[in-house]
Amino acid sequence: MIKQVENPVLEVHDLTVSYEQSPVLWNVDLSLPAGQLIGILGPNGAGKSTLIKAIMGLVDHNSGFVKIFDKNLEQVRSQISYVPQRESVDWNFPASVLDVVMMGTYGKLGIFKRPGKKEKALSLECLEKVGMSAFSKRQISELSGGQQQRVFIARALAQEADLYLMDEPFAGVDMATENAIFELLQEMTQAGKTVIVVHHDIHSAMKYFDWMIMLNLHLVASGPKAEVVTEELLRKTYGGKLNLLTKVSDVIRQKDFNPLKS
Repeated sequence: MIKQVENPVLEVHDLTVSYEQSPVLWNVDLSLPAGQLIGILGPNGAGKSTLIKAIMGLVDHNSGFVKIFDKNLEQVRSQISYVPQRESVDWNFPASVLDVVMMGTYGKLGIFKRPGKKEKALSLECLEKVGMSAFSKRQISELSGGQQQRVFIARALAQEADLYLMDEPFAGVDMATENAIFELLQEMTQAGKTVIVVHHDIHSAMKYFDWMIMLNLHLVASGPKAEVVTEELLRKTYGGKLNLLTKVSDVIRQKDFNPLKS
């Protein structure tokens, strides 16, 4: 089930990506709507992070192309915010929490301008949104993994982008923090932003996402949650991982989960 969208915010056409001649993504073709909270789900090694990196131009394509706002990446880069996996960042870099968040304002300042009072106020506001105001003067290296992740989300917010791409932003955060950040992402989409998240937990995905991309080397499904969360499509995505599928099936059957109402 792959739903095509009119006037998509993002289009991926026949995208194939290989590492050392082994395909990681194969002929992925999808279009995504604006103003939605979109989850990319699939088993380990399914190509979820690679899809995000390919969209951002961080890995080479064997074939295919990507359009964002009906333009090439370089034409709209200032409208896009990217949150990488926490493991890919050098957290020993000597910078305070506030400094890191203010880096999100650099793109709109230009090469020779330095952030001023306006950018500092915006950065502090973004830290407050992720519950990290009290840590603004702390060195980023002194924070826990979950706290570092929240700071990176605050930096993304400070970019004031239209499209947000987040690669496993909930890795290492506790459940309360995950719920709080998901609620913040929902507020962003209600304000017209589009947020695309690589995520690993199906249960919370069914609770929060509007649209889901099911990936396992190739695209299994892309569409509204109510149409994509089916046993058949989950089985196609996750294969023989029966323990996981049993839990998912139980969740689907529970009376408190109705994707048409959530």
